[in-house]
Amino acid sequence: MAKLSKHFSQSEFDCRCGCSCEVIVSNDLLALLEGIRVSLGTPLRITSGARCEKHNARVGGATHSWHIPRNHTLYAADVTYWNEGERDKMGILKLYTLADKHHASGLGLYTSWVHMDQRPAKRARWIDKNWQWADGS
Repeated sequence: MAKLSKHFSQSEFDCRCGCSCEVIVSNDLLALLEGIRVSLGTPLRITSGARCEKHNARVGGATHSWHIPRNHTLYAADVTYWNEGERDKMGILKLYTLADKHHASGLGLYTSWVHMDQRPAKRARWIDKNWQWADGS
């Protein structure tokens, strides 16, 4: 298990389908995640890093998702807390806000995780249609 930084290892970013596609985690993405991890002082979990095109299609990812490596370089990760108790609405909003404060290029707010990327293109922000502030509203 190769360590990429103090808090993250290569295996956390590997495609979950087991295809073993080679991927280099962008230095900008790694710096973003380290900055957020240090600011929070609590462990983070990468729920989705690199995706090969087949896996991306299976999970319903966007056709040009930043989870699909470009020239073997990964620019995106879906991130949540290791501790389930921190995955409430306020915790996820805090994670989203910190990613913005640390200059994430792309940010997506979901019910129990945040999409973060360091795309070299313009900034992007979105909120998943299933995200609600209060239950049932």
